[in-house]
Amino acid sequence: MMMETKGMLSGIYRVSEKVMLIAYTNILWIIFSFLGLLLVGLMPATAAMFAVMRKLIMEEEDVPIFSLFWKKYKEEFVKANLYGYLLLLGIAVFLLDLILFQSLDGWPFIFLSVLSAGLLLVSLAVVLYFIPLYVHYDLSFTQYIKTAFLLIFTHPIHTVIMFISGVVIGFILLLLPGSIFFFSGSLYCFIVTKTALKVFAQVEEQKKVLGGESQYGQYSI
Repeated sequence: MMMETKGMLSGIYRVSEKVMLIAYTNILWIIFSFLGLLLVGLMPATAAMFAVMRKLIMEEEDVPIFSLFWKKYKEEFVKANLYGYLLLLGIAVFLLDLILFQSLDGWPFIFLSVLSAGLLLVSLAVVLYFIPLYVHYDLSFTQYIKTAFLLIFTHPIHTVIMFISGVVIGFILLLLPGSIFFFSGSLYCFIVTKTALKVFAQVEEQKKVLGGESQYGQYSI
């Protein structure tokens, strides 16, 4: 009985510690985003946040949150902004197309609206895989896009989980606005990263079974 109690308390402690680290990472994400006046701070801060979440998920030992966050923020500042705004441009194009076609009458525009909505969803899903790929593997921009696109359709359940978890977390944050400062980005980042890492592990395992090398290249961290 005592051993069970100790095990339960140990589990509660580990969960509480992880929640605190996730909250701490979110605070860093907000601070460093504003440090770059959002325009040039949000993208590298987001890349750094995903890098920290990756470490928290993959490693049992203590992760130096601040030093890792600061290191990745500096290293990825230029590339994260470049890649981030290219992705944002693609999303903006599909969003503007959707708004335009919805404002016009006629069956052709209804079809184009549906098509634009589908492309918008796919582009959002690409981003959800792109960032974990970016902090996990060292690839070119086009390879990140191609791989993310393939993973969307080869692992549809994981893709749906990413979308649904985003909706659920958004709803919770609306109900508990006081938690926004602590979990507005990092909690969803944690779930997306954990889901993506499961997908990467499955793909790598399939590759090993087939006797081939990793199709993704070298780890970036």
